Amino acid sequence: MVTSEKLQKALMGGLEQLVGLDNPELIPAVPKILMELYQADILDEEFIKSWGTHVSKKYVDRDTSKKVRKASEPFLKVRIMHYLFSDVFNIGFLFSDMCVNEQKWLEEADDEDSE
Repeated sequence: MVTSEKLQKALMGGLEQLVGLDNPELIPAVPKILMELYQADILDEEFIKSWGTHVSKKYVDRDTSKKVRKASEPFLKVRIMHYLFSDVFNIGFLFSDMCVNEQKWLEEADDEDSE
């Protein structure tokens, strides 16, 4: 992972220049690019969320920055949904495990009572 927020900002500024100015036909590919950078542990999820919600004119003009960040919304929504649902599924599995353990405990208690 790029360990410094400053370096992550510079990387994303370069992405904005590359996609927003030099190759605007790649703007629809921004979510895929972000996913690759995220999965390769190059960018931190919290940083990407923050980056996607604040337009900047440091590396490109505001309109270009807005277009590139707007294009990132599908990735941001997928990550947020994944985060929310992974917690729901984890809680579900935890509850399921608790029920299985409770069932085993009840069965063992019944066996001991019958003895």
